[in-house]
This record gives sequence, C-alpha cells and structure tokens, in this order.
Amino acid sequence: MKILGGALALLLAAGSPSQAGLPDAGLSTASSVPLPVVPLPPPVPALAAIPPVPAVVFKGLSIKSVQFSRTDRIPVSLVDAIDRTEKTLFLALYDLKLSEVAAALLRAKARGVAISLVYDEGHTKPAVPGTGSGPSEEYLSLLEAGVPIRLLKGGGSFGIMHHKYAVFDGELLMTGSFNWTRPADEKNFENAVFKTDPALIAGFTKNWKWMWDLGRAPGAAAEPVAAAPGPPPADSSKPVSFAGGKYPRYAFSPKGGVEDMLVDAIVRSKKTIDVLIFSFYAPRVADALVAAQARGVVVRVVGDGMQASRSQPMLVLSKSVSLRLSSGRNGAGAMHHKYALFDGTLLMSGSYNFSANAEQFNFENDLFTVAPAEVAAFGGEFAAVWAQAHAPAPDELPAPKSL
Repeated sequence: MKILGGALALLLAAGSPSQAGLPDAGLSTASSVPLPVVPLPPPVPALAAIPPVPAVVFKGLSIKSVQFSRTDRIPVSLVDAIDRTEKTLFLALYDLKLSEVAAALLRAKARGVAISLVYDEGHTKPAVPGTGSGPSEEYLSLLEAGVPIRLLKGGGSFGIMHHKYAVFDGELLMTGSFNWTRPADEKNFENAVFKTDPALIAGFTKNWKWMWDLGRAPGAAAEPVAAAPGPPPADSSKPVSFAGGKYPRYAFSPKGGVEDMLVDAIVRSKKTIDVLIFSFYAPRVADALVAAQARGVVVRVVGDGMQASRSQPMLVLSKSVSLRLSSGRNGAGAMHHKYALFDGTLLMSGSYNFSANAEQFNFENDLFTVAPAEVAAFGGEFAAVWAQAHAPAPDELPAPKSL
C-alpha cells in the first residue's frame, strides 16, 4: 500500500515497534535510517498484511476511499469532487477555513450547482478583539454569494453542529474526523472516508434534511430552543455483524444511542481494542474498557495531549490499560481521530467524541463497518499514531477528583 510505505509495513510485521517521531509527509520507503524497535506493553498480535485501500469512482474521478491527513492531501480530493459535481451539494460543516475549497464551491455555484450548507452557529459569532475569533473569510464568501445556509448549535440549550460531511450529487459521501480547515490538513492526525454506498448516502441525506429543517437562516431571530429536536434518522436494518451483535451502517446524534453501541462492542470484544480519540469524557465507556482489560482483552488508547489534561476518564484508563498521548504531527497540532477497532474486525469511526455532549446534545455521526480493507487501513493508522505517541507523565493528566 503506497501511502503507508515500507517502514510502516516493517512496523506492522514486527508487531511491537515504536518510533520517536513521524514527519508530516508520513513514513517513507526512501529513508535509510533504521527505525528504533521497542516492545509494546503488552505485546499485541500484528496485522498480517494491509491490503490496498480501494478507490471509489465519481463522475470519472477515482478517489481513494480512506484517507489520512498524515499521508494524503484530503483537500485535493474535496476540490476534485466539488469540481465534478453537477447538480446538488449538501454540506454539513463544523468549520470552513480552506480557501481552495471555498473557491471550488463558488465555482460550482457559478455553473449552476445547488449548494446548501448546514453550519455550526458558534463559528458565525462576531469576532472578539485580540482572540482571532469570528466567522472565517471562507464562510463569509459563501454567505455573500447567496449560498443557502442554516445554522445549528446543537440539541437542547447548548451543544454544537459537529458534522464534517458532504453529499455530492446524491452519489458520493465524504465524512470522518476531518474539519475543513488548514490545521486539520497540515498539523492534525485526521481521517476522511469517501463512500458511494447508496444506503449510506440515503441515510446521510435524510439526516442532512432533518438538520436543515431544524436550523435557522443567518440573521434570522433565534427562536426558543426545544429540549431536544427528536430522534435523528436511524439505520433500522443493522446489517453489520460483530461477535453476535448487530450494528447499523451509520448512527447519528443527538440521542441516537451511539454510546450504547460503543459499550456493546467493547463488551463483545475478546482479543484487542484499539482506540484513537480526541476527547474522552465518558465514564461509562472508560469503565467498559477497564473491564475488558481485566478479562484479558488487550486495550490500547491514544488520546490528545491537551484534552487528556482535563479528562478524569483518561486518568482512570491510565491506571489499567495501555495509554499514550499525542499532540498531532510533530507535536504541532491535535490527535483529532475519533475511532475504535474491535478485535481487528469491527471499525467505528466518525465525528463522535466519547462524551456526554456528543451523545446528548451535539449533531454527530458514526459509521460501522467490517470491510477488511477499511479496517486494515485504520489499523495501520493506529500503529503509526501509537508509534509516535508517548506514555503520559503525571502532570499531563488531571488530579483525581476529591470525594
């Protein structure tokens, strides 16, 4: 697999390496400097091989279906897909700070594509002097061009519209952890998936329309916020099987039951659980991971260094499971993934952080799959991020809460 390179192949074949640091461009087969090899605590069965990530085809464009900011230029794929869109483009974005993507959106609108945007209300607030806050130039350019926009801030009295997805002509879906911003492209560990599965596209389109109806136009008076917007669309067929459990292709928040699905997968796991998570504030999930480790499951978690310093569940995990922290590529950004691998067989990935807000208030999404190539690709990314992460020092975790 070209994007992982020979060094990562050696890493995975060895089963337990560690690497002091990874360059922004990812691991390279051209390097002649040997990688230090340090056993992982505890040893974990290696992935036997990583098959090539399949491509999806959209309007004659071939797009790698799984991409990581460490090795891929996700904005290039976004621009290419936008430039081939002919009729409709439904966007659900937490933030927009990529000038080349905004320019592609304006080109699409100029040639007659019906673009509509659901956007996080918090990113449209007026600037506070000296903070660098305020709406982005890219968002304002769409607003000024007359792109129809609806704003959301989450269910209930607070929360965020945290999606990062797009539906192109009802034929291509892009989703994942990747915010459409420069730091996501250049500094963070992120993922994006591109799908042409009609069932997935139909589910995300239904969710987008559900949110559109809940949102308000920019400049419109804010109406009283309901206690909850009602349940989001759901995939009732639950066609994804794992260890006797059934899971949907997709799940949405708020109050879509994602935490229940996550805990269920943890409980059913028998061998390994690998987690890359930006924000972890879910005690119930932490307890389930600790219990899994206690019954013999090898649990490894990589969290974001800044977020971990405020997370009591991360402190709990540090006492029982193999925990590492990362601050993004070369320590300059964020470890922004939000995914988990169960027994190297089931993958859960999306925008959903492990928190009460993600479950109860935010607009979020998660995908579930057992597709071998996709699972293996995310497994390879876990190995690379784990290798550059470090065990937390005491001052990188919060002090225990007093009773």
